Amino acid sequence: MDQLIATIAKNPDEEIRVSLREYKGHPFIDIRVYWKPPDGEPGPTKKGVTLNPEFFPDLKKAMVALEAALLKAKLIDRDALAAAPTEER
Repeated sequence: MDQLIATIAKNPDEEIRVSLREYKGHPFIDIRVYWKPPDGEPGPTKKGVTLNPEFFPDLKKAMVALEAALLKAKLIDRDALAAAPTEER
């Protein structure tokens, strides 16, 4: 069931991957930093979080609250946020 949902470039040497994965027959959400070596495939680091899918509603609420806080603090631009591509499922 491993499914890569999104990849976010963190810096030239690292990327953040958001995945839906399975371990021992149980699904989970994995948000993890991957190291990109000069040659070869990126590999996972210990930096990340693994969540049971039942926590997704709480994670989504937290992201909505974070967006509001970032906008209020003027740390992100509302127009750039509105222009960011999203994928409807």
